[in-house]
Amino acid sequence: RLTLGGAPTMRACHICRVARVEEILDCGPQPISNRFLASPSDDEYTHPMVMGQCDHCGLVQIIDPVPAGELLAPYDWISYREPEGHLDDLTDLIASLPGVDHNSTVCGITFKDDSTLTRLEARGLGHSWRIDPQADLGITDDRAGTETVQAKLTRDQAIQIATSRGKSDVVVGRHILEHAHDTSGFMEAIGELVAPGGYVVFEVPDCGRALDNFDYSCPWEEHVLYFTEQTFRNCVLPERFSAVRFESYPYPSENALVGILCAQPEEVPPGPPPKVLNEERRRWESYSTGLSTCQVKLRSALLECRTKRGQVALFGAGHLACTYINLLGVADLVECVVDDNPNKRGLLMPGSQLPIYESARLTQGNIKLCLLCLSPESEDIVIKNNRGFVDQGGTFASIFPASKRALKL
Repeated sequence: RLTLGGAPTMRACHICRVARVEEILDCGPQPISNRFLASPSDDEYTHPMVMGQCDHCGLVQIIDPVPAGELLAPYDWISYREPEGHLDDLTDLIASLPGVDHNSTVCGITFKDDSTLTRLEARGLGHSWRIDPQADLGITDDRAGTETVQAKLTRDQAIQIATSRGKSDVVVGRHILEHAHDTSGFMEAIGELVAPGGYVVFEVPDCGRALDNFDYSCPWEEHVLYFTEQTFRNCVLPERFSAVRFESYPYPSENALVGILCAQPEEVPPGPPPKVLNEERRRWESYSTGLSTCQVKLRSALLECRTKRGQVALFGAGHLACTYINLLGVADLVECVVDDNPNKRGLLMPGSQLPIYESARLTQGNIKLCLLCLSPESEDIVIKNNRGFVDQGGTFASIFPASKRALKL
């Protein structure tokens, strides 16, 4: 599934639109991680995952994203959660921006912004609203999420929304920018929703720690863009926005990057300094070339466990486990995936077709190693709830190199 090297492919950057995106990692055809299978005979859609890096702004991106319609979850019970521990501080920042007061209007883009709008209302900014998927974008499928909103929110559609609802003084978009296929077009659409001199607040995940720690659960077909703290600062469209403030909120797994932009143009900058660009190239080159080494080491560790101790399972049947199994090519060394979401039991993992069982399965066979594919915040809870597995000689380890329980390779 992995191809490294060969002639570079040059494409236009999704965000700065400079035609200098060079292919750096071909992960081969990958399944859609929300398409759990009912049986091994089910047809399965796959799409090439080829990542490239812009030679101008340094941003890494999926060159040819999966069509938005193919990303739509087939089940209505699939949901995603974003970190919110920093939102009190963030809403304090927004409420204190020059010109923002109790008369200001605040717009949210998706359901991910609801908790931010609620906090802003508590701080006196009560004139808030959020884009209605059906009324504003014509989205009628209840399963539709970020993947559909980013495709439907075009510049022309945003103009219609602003004509109907009026422009807002603050527009908030948490964890959607990294999903935007036509990123510059999406940002232009956001620009049509904000009043001149108003503010746009974007929040994206920081993949810098994943790069530096060689965490190969990071690539995900729904994330088109892979920001680091430096490349996030380079993503501003200067012909429409000027940068006001950037913040990085720390979390155990990945930090949350926040950029506050002002809806007024500034002089077009020449791009990031060569030193910064070279450092970003080095990080991604190391990450790309390190994949084959990680594959070898992981297979060796799992083979040793199966030979000397017993079987291997994974805990958490989400997109992180899906990527980890398929990208590192270890499906043949894993017995099953366990998850206590009753909707997932009896289904098969995308790509690998590994069966999904409830966590009681850990004590019903010869499983001796369980790899945690959960957020570090959830690891303690899972281990506490599965003491029987530990008492029987089982070991929990994390797939995340940054975890205190990281599997030693």
